[in-house]
Amino acid sequence: MPERPDTDDYRTLFLGDVPMMDMRAPAEFAHGAFPQAASLPLMSDDERARVGICYKERGQQAAIELGHQLVAGEVKASRMAAWSDFARRHPEGYLYCFRGGLRSRTVQQWLREAGIDYPLVLGGYKAMRRYLLEEMSRSLEMAELVLISGKTGTGKTRVVQALP
Repeated sequence: MPERPDTDDYRTLFLGDVPMMDMRAPAEFAHGAFPQAASLPLMSDDERARVGICYKERGQQAAIELGHQLVAGEVKASRMAAWSDFARRHPEGYLYCFRGGLRSRTVQQWLREAGIDYPLVLGGYKAMRRYLLEEMSRSLEMAELVLISGKTGTGKTRVVQALP
């Protein structure tokens, strides 16, 4: 698979319906996801919660170590198989996590060690969502909207149909 650079070209990703691997936990994916994204999390919801508690109580390094303990052996092998399969089926794709940080870079490194160079989305879900919200806002500012209201039977549909 040819190496492609990591990207922050969100417009191309969305308009091109580029397949993406979402590394966020299942609950994060359920809360909000992009149509072209597949949920292939680094950690389960429970694992993510445990790592988060560890981070708060003992700091980043301890949380990273716990994460590596939780996602090891058969668990890691199973997830690696799913990520590798996705990468082979979608060589044009990208991967991301919430901010384009530790989770996506960890999976990217593990894939690289397995011989698969797979790029990630810089800024992750948070940056892509912000981009879409800004684009929607910009589009609404440029649009001329007309609100047609009235009670049932007053002819709203005839007015809309008569518009050019």
